[in-house]
Amino acid sequence: METLKFELCHFENTKWAESLTFYADEIKFFVRLLNDVLQHNTAENITTKAEGFLALFKHSESEIEALAIAILAQEKSFAEYAQGKQFLFDQQVQMIHERRRSAFQTLEKDFILHKHQLYQFLSNVL
Repeated sequence: METLKFELCHFENTKWAESLTFYADEIKFFVRLLNDVLQHNTAENITTKAEGFLALFKHSESEIEALAIAILAQEKSFAEYAQGKQFLFDQQVQMIHERRRSAFQTLEKDFILHKHQLYQFLSNVL
């Protein structure tokens, strides 16, 4: 049973890490677009919205970084387990992983929402 829990958590961590990397790359692209919008538009309503999106994505970047660091720390523990070192998959580890799952799902949901709102904004501005 412990091996199954370990494998499931490792699989989720791997998928989450891939998604976080993709989201971080998308944010870099969005920031470039928004900076371009700010350079070429002086209307207050446009600059206010663009700056709001920049703030949202800056916050997302810090959430992505924090989650990525937490995933790497857990994966380090898993690597030690895979090398035969002592590792106990107890309720605390499970609870931490479930919290991380919840944090990832929230980040993903918010990111997708903000991305669609950005696309709508850009379709009106560009």
